[in-house]
Amino acid sequence: MKQRIPMRSWHAPADAKRRPHLLIEDDHPALAISDFAAFRDAGFDVAFCSGPGSGRCPLLHGADCDVLAGADVVLHGPDTVVATAIRWWHPELPVVAKGGDIPACCSVRGQVEAVRRALQDAARNDAGGGEGDSIVTATSPDRK
Repeated sequence: MKQRIPMRSWHAPADAKRRPHLLIEDDHPALAISDFAAFRDAGFDVAFCSGPGSGRCPLLHGADCDVLAGADVVLHGPDTVVATAIRWWHPELPVVAKGGDIPACCSVRGQVEAVRRALQDAARNDAGGGEGDSIVTATSPDRK
């Protein structure tokens, strides 16, 4: 039986080849029991945070978050307060936000592709010396 991703830690063993670190930050109850296999199978090392619901979110209390500091990209739920705090602490970090053009029924595959595009765009911006969008709204592959 597969186990879900432990909250707020990276899944891959320390001796494994480094995979891009994806932080999924969302308070949707179904995510608390997910194993995030589609993201792992797509090559990401995944950590999960259920957001500030527990009242312990360091970003909302004037401090950085250790898990966020280790992330390469964030897939974020609809809470714009936390997304704004993420961008304030880590303006270089691509944040893919669910909402806007991404429907509630968007496939996991569509979310994986949106995260990949955000990492590719960030790499291009780094190479070109420019800055990317602060928060990218994810869209499903068929809704470009």
